[in-house]
Amino acid sequence: MRDRGKPDGIARTLIGRFAAGAGDRVLDIVDPNMVLDHVDVNALLDRVDIDALLDRVDVNRLLDRVDVNALMDRVDVDALMARVDVHALVDRAGIPEIVAESTSHLTGSALDLFRRPIVGLDEVVFRGANRLIGRSPRDLPNGPGHLIEWVEGQKGGKASTRTGRYAGPLTRLLAVVIDSLVITFGLTLLVAGVEFMIGLFAPDYEFPANRGLVFAVSLMAWGFFYLWVSIAVFGKTVGKMILGVRVVRADGDIVLHGREPLIRVLTYPISFAVLGIGLLGVVFNPQRQAWHDRLAGTAVVYDWGSRTVALPTPLADYLKRKGADI
Repeated sequence: MRDRGKPDGIARTLIGRFAAGAGDRVLDIVDPNMVLDHVDVNALLDRVDIDALLDRVDVNRLLDRVDVNALMDRVDVDALMARVDVHALVDRAGIPEIVAESTSHLTGSALDLFRRPIVGLDEVVFRGANRLIGRSPRDLPNGPGHLIEWVEGQKGGKASTRTGRYAGPLTRLLAVVIDSLVITFGLTLLVAGVEFMIGLFAPDYEFPANRGLVFAVSLMAWGFFYLWVSIAVFGKTVGKMILGVRVVRADGDIVLHGREPLIRVLTYPISFAVLGIGLLGVVFNPQRQAWHDRLAGTAVVYDWGSRTVALPTPLADYLKRKGADI
């Protein structure tokens, strides 16, 4: 059978070569602006493959010759923006993620300024106290083995992080102080709100004479609820969040079972009994566990994310000279 497509292809090739050669000769002789004055450009654009045309145009060279201000004066910006899906454009540019990451970084950096010297003092206290009893801190574990291995894998060879290592005594003490203030202030606001509502809707109500005892019982109940729910749900309280620590299982598992936070809160007063002897384990116990930690099978570790705790202070230099891994 005769191949009809081949002659057509040859003809198109010849016409293309002729048009290219003639086009160059015409442009040498004819002023393109004069031609454009007699051409309906819009009708021409309707017949031109714009994408193919743009592939052949040097856009940077074109923009160098265009008066952008004059071009923008002719553009209906409102109509243009009405046709643009701004939300999709913002999401595609990743602006929400950038804003969230920047905010998180700024907040974390501000907290780091507060946490870093405290962590340094934690190390000084822990190392000094263990040397007094003739024990080398280097022989003690840095944190729950399973958790330390996971953190090491997550950081991918980056600078040393404090996350996953056992929290020190000063950090934990300050977290307790902050939580005590949160509990007391929160209950005070709650009681004030209840008294206001009673005075507003039941002005004849007589409050009990032993209001101090009622407040003390309410304080214990509210404190129990606050500590239990915070640790069971989040693994940390407000104080622990600010200081950058969290509660994990003694084996390093970050998922706490329901009984562990419950036992931990119920046995919490035991560590403070008898002049706080139960708290000495935070310094001398290899896993830095207080009595309530051991009874509940939990441990407290630093939770700083991927940020380091390299201290730009004289304290950091001192610890580095002493060989502290911080």
